[in-house]
Amino acid sequence: MGYELVKVGDPADWADFHAIRRVELFEARGRFGIYNDNHPDDYADFAHPFLLKRDGEALGTVRLDLFGSGRAVVRLVAITAAEQKRGHGRVMESLVTEEARALGVHTLLVNAVDNALGFYEKTGWEPFEWDPSELENSPLSCIQMRKLL
Repeated sequence: MGYELVKVGDPADWADFHAIRRVELFEARGRFGIYNDNHPDDYADFAHPFLLKRDGEALGTVRLDLFGSGRAVVRLVAITAAEQKRGHGRVMESLVTEEARALGVHTLLVNAVDNALGFYEKTGWEPFEWDPSELENSPLSCIQMRKLL
């Protein structure tokens, strides 16, 4: 069966999607009780939420937000702690890049947390300030980056 990047739609996939993000992006960073399973951005027309699965098991999440004019933002990237450092992030990055191309995207953007900079640089991203206002109220230290497709 192998890897697949699943567009989140059915209830079981939504549950996995939110559980991974809640644990890895919020609770693992000491941010308890603030994750919102019903955040409107996850369900907006511009949002394309995905779940990385391998052999049917949910391993990671990513959301691709279309900005128009061939640009999209990669958001809320997470791999479960038990599966980190095993190459799944590279697979997910490659698959989301394919999805972006299929949607007519030529420039991907991301707000990369400091400890992910090496990963992004190794997969073809470069520092690029694209919207400083995105970082104004962020509880994390991030660097804005882009990848030209």
